[in-house]
Amino acid sequence: MMFLSSVTILCSAVKSQEHRNMDYYCNKAMLAERVEMLILEEPVDMMISSLRQQAMFCIMEMSHVNPKFQPLQRMELIQSGIFSLFSLPPNMETDTNREIISLYSQTVRALDEMLQGLMTETENPSMLVLIEIVEIIMPWILSDKIFEKVRALRTLSRQLRFISSFPVLRVPELIKTIHSNLSHIKDPNAIEVIEKTLRKLVQKYPDEAMLMLITIQDDLQDRELWRILAASSGGYAMILNHLLKRLKSLSFQDPKEPMQSLEINSVLASRALNELLLQSSSKLEVETLYPWLYMALLSLISFLVFEAGSQTIDKQPGVPEWMNPVSCTIESLKTLICSAGYEYQVSFMENHRTWELLAEPEGYLEGIFMIAKSMTMRSCWHIRPIVSLILNILTGNEVGSFITALAVFAELLQDTEVAIMADEAIVQLLINCVQKDEPVTQQLVLKATGNFGIHKETTKFLRMLQPYVLNCCYSMDSRVVTEAFLALRCIIYNLCWTDSVLLLIEISCTLRPFFDDESEELRYNSIDMFGALLAKVKRRFLMVPFRYQVHCSLVPLMFHLQDENVSVAHASRDGLCHSAKILVCPRFKAVCTDKDMFSIGRILLKEQKDKIPWFLSQSLSYFRSNQASIRQAAVWLTSQIIQTMTLENEEELQEVSSALMRLKSDPDPAVACLATQTIYLLEVKRIQQRPYWFIGSLFRRRFRGKKVNY
Repeated sequence: MMFLSSVTILCSAVKSQEHRNMDYYCNKAMLAERVEMLILEEPVDMMISSLRQQAMFCIMEMSHVNPKFQPLQRMELIQSGIFSLFSLPPNMETDTNREIISLYSQTVRALDEMLQGLMTETENPSMLVLIEIVEIIMPWILSDKIFEKVRALRTLSRQLRFISSFPVLRVPELIKTIHSNLSHIKDPNAIEVIEKTLRKLVQKYPDEAMLMLITIQDDLQDRELWRILAASSGGYAMILNHLLKRLKSLSFQDPKEPMQSLEINSVLASRALNELLLQSSSKLEVETLYPWLYMALLSLISFLVFEAGSQTIDKQPGVPEWMNPVSCTIESLKTLICSAGYEYQVSFMENHRTWELLAEPEGYLEGIFMIAKSMTMRSCWHIRPIVSLILNILTGNEVGSFITALAVFAELLQDTEVAIMADEAIVQLLINCVQKDEPVTQQLVLKATGNFGIHKETTKFLRMLQPYVLNCCYSMDSRVVTEAFLALRCIIYNLCWTDSVLLLIEISCTLRPFFDDESEELRYNSIDMFGALLAKVKRRFLMVPFRYQVHCSLVPLMFHLQDENVSVAHASRDGLCHSAKILVCPRFKAVCTDKDMFSIGRILLKEQKDKIPWFLSQSLSYFRSNQASIRQAAVWLTSQIIQTMTLENEEELQEVSSALMRLKSDPDPAVACLATQTIYLLEVKRIQQRPYWFIGSLFRRRFRGKKVNY
């Protein structure tokens, strides 16, 4: 005992020195061997003195001075201490002699401190030493003797509790050790300790632990550790919250590059989430965090496919689908939806190729619309919290993809419950967005505008957005124009005849230029909506500006009765009928119902004689139409006007003649022939309209100086 006390005093003296090196005084390794011999010389069938525990305390003190123990000697010290305690008789903990019980408990504490001292030879605990301790204890855990197994489990549990209290702990090695020994352990108590240890490690060091779990899964395709984590509801909720935080960071790493950070990125977080969801039978934690996890995964997919991520991450050849960032994130989304009890949504999206659309930049938005649509199919009780979260993302109060949130919101607005959740602040935000020169954002705002018009409760928002919809009709992006027309159709649908005439004029002015667009879809939509707009008007006596707009449309609508597209022609006839009704022209309305363009044109010129010069100007503008049938109609109407009106203005005659001369070489033979005939007709009209004095003067100039026989 005096020897051990002397060693302890020496250790204290060395620790007080600046160098703290025991070898300056005596050989530390040799001294440790002597102390170890004292431990081994103690009987293993009884406990008669405190020498065993004092020797263990002495090793603990020696671990705090330099030099550090060599690995082999350190393992021998660990082995000796564990053997000396675990081999004691089974009744030590329950002996009737209180002194024996006290002596045993003090020895247990001494072993714990010795092991902890060896783990902390440096300031931070050594995972290598802990792994050595675990490997030495593991055979005792597998022992057939219950008392040895219990002692081993308790010691291991205390050491793990001790090391987990440190802020820094290099965790992967410990998890490797747990995993490698897990399959050999059959005892329920031992398994419980191991599982509890794993959960504590993951709770305290989630990033490092899950990185290791993913590595094990990739290398060995073993998911047993995930099952252990998912079995604890308290720890499960904590892990889900941590993964949500990582998902919302929208960070990723190219799979080609080695892992440099212990913090898992968003893609790895989605993989970890997928594994946990697959292993869990509890839905309470998932249902609680569902809206946040749902939008976080959608935002990550958007980031990888539709936004910045697609520029730097590509699918690598030879990489399995489950390791591809986009594929594994989509898979996590599927699993999440199923875990919340919405399997029918997954089936719906599979039937509509939603997952394939989500993985491609060109189809991403369509995929998002399908996802949102699947939520409205049945009573999905998560819709309201999801929409609340979306509104927070749109207003900047929550992290997430703005584009994705706006796309989901725009589609969900078809549901009345969602629409009434919007307020004027949200509409103002949409107005700010649509004014930016960002086609995708404009397209989504216009989609939202159209869906506002479906519900009576939100038609006021439609009025607020209407001026911006009209502006978008002139966008250079065809997709924005198409969406603007769909929104405009909703505006027209919700109009009533008491609405402002200025609004009618604005809309009609916006639509008319598209009557002659190259796109058949735009021609049809503009003419069809113009007819729907006129159908809303009940009064016959309107302000002059609107009547002017109606007059402006007569000739274009009449010409488009000859449109190559049958739908455009039908829409044009409806528009003419509504125009005739507004202008109070019964005869004109009668022929518009079922007569051909030529009959309608003749009646139009008879009933609107004061507008004939105007009609002529419009006809000339259609000489450049891309459709031969419309050019032919324009030349025909010009010929009718020439026969009807008196062309006294020489400049006007010259304009008509020049326009017809250009059509003499038209690629369409019918147009060229009709233009030639109309030119002859124009020349005859010119001669007929010249005054007699002009003809006499022309005659005298021609025969001046010649003898004329009468």
